[in-house]
Amino acid sequence: LVATLLSARTQDGTTAAAAGRLFARAANLAELARLSEDEIGELIFPVGFYRQKAKHLVALPRVINELFSGRIPEEIDELCQLPGVGRKTANLVRALAFHLPAICVDTHVHRINNRLGYVATETPLETELALRAKLPEEYWLRYNAVFVSFGQHTCRPLRPHCGTCPLVRYC
Repeated sequence: LVATLLSARTQDGTTAAAAGRLFARAANLAELARLSEDEIGELIFPVGFYRQKAKHLVALPRVINELFSGRIPEEIDELCQLPGVGRKTANLVRALAFHLPAICVDTHVHRINNRLGYVATETPLETELALRAKLPEEYWLRYNAVFVSFGQHTCRPLRPHCGTCPLVRYC
């Protein structure tokens, strides 16, 4: 959950380094609760929006304790009640941490599925709902990882590599 919060709008290498520093100081929610916002901010810098994320991380243990008796919830709507958690993060946590059906729709999943014509949607939420309706559940857990990699290396937002794309005929 914490690493996923850090990852928003941040490159994977930066996220991994920041998460490593934070987890070295706070290996669980009780230890995280003992850190100040400034300490967390210093540990997670230079992740994107690190000040706002530090505020969310300071509040996270309290909210989990108050609303969910100290246990991280597995349902999307409950995860979205946590500080800094939106649908993308909630779906990713549900899929990765709990191994439960979820479709995490990030910019790559949204863009590529629309480019390919598999969905015709305007927003990531619309894409998530359309994919839930058409994509067999057995593919949900792996879907995001496949499209993130494909979107980073082949079907890029600007100057996609159509000449080497194995799916170009569907685009």
